[in-house]
Amino acid sequence: MKELTEDAAPKDTRFNPSRLPATAKAQALVDEIRKQLLNYEAHRHPRRRKRRASYQERFDRIVTALVCDLAHSAMTDPAAWRHISLSKRRHGQDAVGAEFMTEARIPIIEWMSSPEMGWLELVKAERIRNPFGGQQSTIRASARLRRYLEDHDIQFEDLGRDPELMGDPIVLKGVKVRGKAKALPVPEGEPVATYRAEMSIINAALVRAEVTCGGVTKLGGERDTGDRWLKRIFNDGRLDQGGRLYGGFWQGMSVESRLQDLQINGEEVVSLDFGQCGIRIAYGRVGAEPPQGDLYCVPGLEQYRKGVKTVLTAQLSMTKAMTRKPRNTSRHFHRSMSIREIEEPIIRHHRPIRALFYTGFGLTMQFIESQVLVRCLLRLIDQQLIALPVHDCLVVPRSSAETTRQLMLDTFEEMVGVQGAVNLTEALSPGSQTRPFPPPRVLDVHAGDW
Repeated sequence: MKELTEDAAPKDTRFNPSRLPATAKAQALVDEIRKQLLNYEAHRHPRRRKRRASYQERFDRIVTALVCDLAHSAMTDPAAWRHISLSKRRHGQDAVGAEFMTEARIPIIEWMSSPEMGWLELVKAERIRNPFGGQQSTIRASARLRRYLEDHDIQFEDLGRDPELMGDPIVLKGVKVRGKAKALPVPEGEPVATYRAEMSIINAALVRAEVTCGGVTKLGGERDTGDRWLKRIFNDGRLDQGGRLYGGFWQGMSVESRLQDLQINGEEVVSLDFGQCGIRIAYGRVGAEPPQGDLYCVPGLEQYRKGVKTVLTAQLSMTKAMTRKPRNTSRHFHRSMSIREIEEPIIRHHRPIRALFYTGFGLTMQFIESQVLVRCLLRLIDQQLIALPVHDCLVVPRSSAETTRQLMLDTFEEMVGVQGAVNLTEALSPGSQTRPFPPPRVLDVHAGDW
């Protein structure tokens, strides 16, 4: 399982218009800036007539979204910027993520960045002609806004989200071109309606859950434990490719941080991973039982397990045969070994799934894995148990570990057709490593293996 870990470098993100004040303290900040904006407008840009009620409501909503997202950004990473379009030709849902974000946002942002107000910093994008899309302007909280947040002790819990602006939990992306994939329109009807309903149940349960997190990020800031909205992202323009769940503050944490800092219902947590999930799914796909023991321990290549894992994953994921060893795997093999000398023992040992090699089966594996994980989450919710998903892993309270492990095994076998494996990893004393704890049905496997 590839970890999405917190980076020490500032990360610029897109402006999020869904944020709202959740407490009187945050509302007071919005009211103060709104009042100053109206005074600034009256002195510098006086109106000929009063705004209509609907226009004033939109003005207020734009101010609220800007102030709350800038506050959230300041608490998350003061050095990072928020991308936002200042083009008069682009506004609303497509450009800024909400219909109320009309071109009226442009003077508001400019006024808030003026020396007289100084509530935000603004870097306007250069006007360039680019067939692939131009740059966007960026904004971030000013020193004045950061001081206000500190002086009035405004925290993450003082900010909320508008559920109607969280976006569709189902995302469909096209084929990657130069490493990037564009978002595509999501078709209506089935299976999207079912997938969307499932994600609504999961997200609603996560919002209600009692999840706390100690510790700090690598940048020294607190984690926003209210960031729990998950999206299911499908790939290559198909609803049977990919489908993993993304989002949630815990997904950016390292394994060690999750186990040491997270608590669910006031309890310490453990991590339950499907062991060697992808290769077991491949065997289930062809209706064959996988070999006994460690699936990456191939006869003749026993001492090269790490390299075998990478090569086997590439064989199942790529669409054409390899001409050389995958990047960064040479160090895991003897330098004289060719890719053919590595592939042949793997093919002999895993001959039942040979037909899936070099067919691009990787995204199909992810789809089946995601279907299993979603089914597990829904079944746990039915039992009033909460779990935090990380691809092929569930983070659960220690008291529900055995129940969850058995449910994961039963669900995997039911949906994949072969017996699964689940590894439990728990936190040890500070500074020590986490360790896999194999439950009774788990063979000699390693946590996090595909």
